[in-house]
Amino acid sequence: MKQFFKNPFHRDRALGVSKTTRVYDLPLSGGAGNGFLRLLIALMSVLGILALSSSFGLSAMTKKWEEGLANKITIEIPATDEAGSMIPTHDIKIMTDAAAKILAAHKDVTKAEIMEENQIKDLLSPWLGNDLTLSTLPIPGIISVTMKKDSNPDLERLQTLIAEVAPRARIDTHQSWLSDVARFTGALQFSAILIGLIIGVTTLVAVAGGVRSKLSENKEELELLHLMGATDSYIAQQIGRHTMFLSLQGAAAGMIFGFILLFAIALFAGKMGFSLVPDFKLSFGQGLMLFLLPVPLSALAMITARMTVKNVLVKLP
Repeated sequence: MKQFFKNPFHRDRALGVSKTTRVYDLPLSGGAGNGFLRLLIALMSVLGILALSSSFGLSAMTKKWEEGLANKITIEIPATDEAGSMIPTHDIKIMTDAAAKILAAHKDVTKAEIMEENQIKDLLSPWLGNDLTLSTLPIPGIISVTMKKDSNPDLERLQTLIAEVAPRARIDTHQSWLSDVARFTGALQFSAILIGLIIGVTTLVAVAGGVRSKLSENKEELELLHLMGATDSYIAQQIGRHTMFLSLQGAAAGMIFGFILLFAIALFAGKMGFSLVPDFKLSFGQGLMLFLLPVPLSALAMITARMTVKNVLVKLP
């Protein structure tokens, strides 16, 4: 009698569709391969987060250094003469003060600041330690100069003016240093990107191998599904969906561990007090990219699984 009073909203279960969540026609939920795939994706996610955050950090460091030295030059009054003998500190101070007055009066200069002894000591302490005594070292006179924004000063003319009061004074525009830093950080960023690509390729190869192993284990079930009318696309869709869910679980776990690891690294770096490295914080967009990293990883794993299944099933009789 039930067939005459059938619920009009009821739909017969099609092949591979179930009322319960993620039930498949193939025995995909069991097996040690699922745990291995989760672990692999989790580890790759951690490495991906570290590589991506390293790239962000290097880019931010370079930008901060460039901004910090924008429109700035440094005037150095050497502490030794042409013969290599030390110039008295009093004479260096006289030349430094005279050069600072010339710079302050220049039309393209916003500020000319003579660096005090304690500032020079702070600059040298990372290399020479905190217990250094400046009286025993040939310390030059240093003037930090801030130029007007978008100005194009004639540095040769400025050098000539300063040479009248400090013949051996040198002008440093920091361009060579910035170029070296840019090349170095660029090489590190390229390495981080290359590592990310290697991680991605390794993940895809591992997913493909896991799918092939799963298909080999369930060869009889595959043949039975073919006899029941299941198409290659249908089977590939099931295995691809299963792989996607496993990848999401592994990537989410890896993301959480990756963020914990980043926090620990930041905390350790803060306690070590690396004064040469500028402070760096992830922007909202960068944090969002790291947070959403499991999505593209899972999508790539799903696509790889589907393509692998189709390639294997085509070869089956």
